[in-house]
Amino acid sequence: MGGEEQRAVVNHLPALLRRRGVSWGELGRRTLLPARLIARLRAPGVNPRLAVAERVAAALDVPVERLWRLAAHR
Repeated sequence: MGGEEQRAVVNHLPALLRRRGVSWGELGRRTLLPARLIARLRAPGVNPRLAVAERVAAALDVPVERLWRLAAHR
C-alpha cells in the first residue's frame, strides 16, 4: 500500500479459449475448479491467485504469462 501502485491485469484467457475451441465448462473439467471460480475468470481485469493461474495454465499447456499480463504503464 504505502507507495505501491496498483496495476491493471490484462486477461487473455477468453481469447485463448476461443482460438482453441475450448469451452468454459471444459476448462472447469480440466482444472477441477468450482464453476463460480471459472465464471469469475471471464472478467477482463481478473487477477487470480497464483495457484489458480498456474492450474489454468497447466490445463491449457501454456505459461501463466500468456493468460494474464500486467497492463503497460501509460
